[in-house]
Order: sequence, then structure tokens, then C-alpha cells
Amino acid sequence: MKGKVIFFVFLFIFLTGSLFSQTPAQAGEAAREALLRLEAALGGNNQTSVSGSANTTAAQVIQGGTQPAWVNDPYTAYNRDRYIAVIGSGTNRIQAEARALTALAAIFGQSIKSEFVIAAMYTEAVNRGAVSVSDNTSIRDTITKAVSMDNIIGAQIGYVWDSGRDIVYAAAYLDKARAIAVYTDMIIINNNNIAHLTNMSINERNTFDGYARYRLAYQIAGINSNYAVIITMSGGSVASLNLNGADYYKIEAADIFRNITVTVSVDNDRANRVQNAFAGVLSSEGLRTRGNNPPYVLEVSVFSGEVDDPTNIYKWCLMEISANLIENSTGASLLPFSIDLYSGDLSYANAETAAYMNAEREIAQKYPALLREYLAAVMPD
Repeated sequence: MKGKVIFFVFLFIFLTGSLFSQTPAQAGEAAREALLRLEAALGGNNQTSVSGSANTTAAQVIQGGTQPAWVNDPYTAYNRDRYIAVIGSGTNRIQAEARALTALAAIFGQSIKSEFVIAAMYTEAVNRGAVSVSDNTSIRDTITKAVSMDNIIGAQIGYVWDSGRDIVYAAAYLDKARAIAVYTDMIIINNNNIAHLTNMSINERNTFDGYARYRLAYQIAGINSNYAVIITMSGGSVASLNLNGADYYKIEAADIFRNITVTVSVDNDRANRVQNAFAGVLSSEGLRTRGNNPPYVLEVSVFSGEVDDPTNIYKWCLMEISANLIENSTGASLLPFSIDLYSGDLSYANAETAAYMNAEREIAQKYPALLREYLAAVMPD
């Protein structure tokens, strides 16, 4: 064990001393080396997760007898300079171990827990290949689960004491040097992914894909900030890890979004009423609707016609509107939308006017939510 600790400390010193002034190629190579080290470190899988799944050194179980000193102070059993340790208790061993691991995670993640949405999007990005981690399924699962901060990589159960009086105590501990080395490598890998996501041309930048890239970079930068807490609380330093604040990428993503142009093209409109309704929604959501060589066009088709009903004095107008958000560079359909309206009045002209009014209202009410849902789900290509 002593040799392993020395290895991790040496590894950390080596890493943090070599991350300044790297070219993109050097950063990519550093990430590949970090991944190899991470796979080697986790390949033996000396780790336990809060969920209770584990492949770790066997816990040392004590049955009955005098209460061990570590129950009141885990650092009587685990050197404070080398470990972070906590105690959990429960009515059985499983419960005690789970609570101990949860308490250990809470030391780092109680106030910095990643939002569920961020953890879910990171996992999806990994599964889609937008974010590159290990090809090893087990390692990939470990990395994605760690994002939520519910799981601290390297956490282990050590001593367990069954008092024999319906209460069991368990000690969970984390080797600081191991945590520093593992989470440093994970930051290096994430930094490389951020660099890859944000490396694009001007034309690529002001698109939904460019927006999605920076939004994902913002989320990964936030994850890195959480990992940095683990490193610093374990006695390490992140000064040389080139960490950009998440807010930087958030601001850049917002700037990109404001510069995305979506023009509106409508067939069979009247006085641009349908066009203005859609353009109003796009503008209110922060998108441009005028510009040269727009990357997107909202193609809208309007059909209106009289529906004859000889049994009714009213004239009826049936209106069908179909809209499709098209990516001009590929012709891909991104977001279909349609509404059907049926309006009546004493004259068909008035019925048609009422149909347009209803269409404007329906577009204003329904299209924003659909557009927001689409944009929230956009992932980098």
C-alpha cells in the first residue's frame, strides 16, 4: 500500500508540473496519458460507490466485544494526514456501510452536488460520443456516476463493528493521494473535451450546434469545479490545471445564441400575420430573424379554405399551418410544428380573419414551449 501511495503522489507532482503552455496536440496527448493512468488506477477497482456496489479490499468485521475507539473517532484507526474518514451506523451492516459512504460523499458534495440535469446530459454526451472518456464500459460508468457527486471514486469501507445490540457501525475512508491523482486525471480529460468542443470556425460557432457545444463546455467546467474541491480538500492543488470558470462558457453560449439567425418563410400568408407571429416568438426567445446567409429557415405553409355547411348560417374557415425548422447547410428537418383551426362567422371573410387571429394566438402560446424543449435537448454533433 505504501508503494501505491508514493506512486500517486509522484504522479500528481508530475501532472501538475507539466500542464502549463500546452498546445492543443499536447493537451490531447496529456488527456490520452491521463486516461491510461485512470484506467490503470481504476482497473483494479479498489473503489466503492455510495450505492453499495463494490469491488474492494475486504472490510474488517468485528462481532461484539468492547466498542472500538474508531466508532467515536475514525482517525484513531486512519491517519488524518493520509486519509479522510467518517462513521456510519444502522440496524444492519448494509445500512451502516451505505450511510458511511453517503457521509463521506457529503463532506465534498453537500453544497456542490451536481444538478440531475447536468449529470444526465453529461452521461448522454458520453454515450453519444460528444464527450470522450474510456472505451471500457466499467470505467465509463464510474466516470459518469462520479459526476453527480453521489459517488466518490476510491471510497472504501474499512472497519465494521456489530455491537450485538441491533446497531452496526462502519468506517468509510478515502486515501487522499489516490483521490488527488484520480480526480486530477479526470480534470485533464474534461479539459481536453472542453477544448475539443469549443474549437470551431466562425461559421460553425453561430449555430445551434455551436451553442450546444459551449453549453456542454459550461456544464463540464462546473463538474471540474466540483472535482477541484475534492483535490483541494484532500490536500492537493489545482493551480496548474488550467481551470476556466463555468461562467465564462455560460456567457459565451449566451452570446452565440444571440447571434444565431433563423429567417421565416411563409407560403399563402395574409399581411405577414403568420410570419410576424413566428418571428415574434423567435425574437422573444433571443434569436435573430434577419441576416445574410442564415444557417436556419423556418419554412411555414398556410392552407385556408371554406367548409360548406348548408345547415348552418355561419361560414366556416378551415386553416392548417405546418412549420418546419430547416438547417440550410444540410436540409435537415429539426423541429416540425403544426396546428389546425376551424373558425366561423356570418361571412367567410370574417371567418378567415378570425382564423388568422386564432392562429396568431396559438403560435404565441404553443411554439415557445416546443422551441425551448428542442433547444434544451440539442447535443453537439
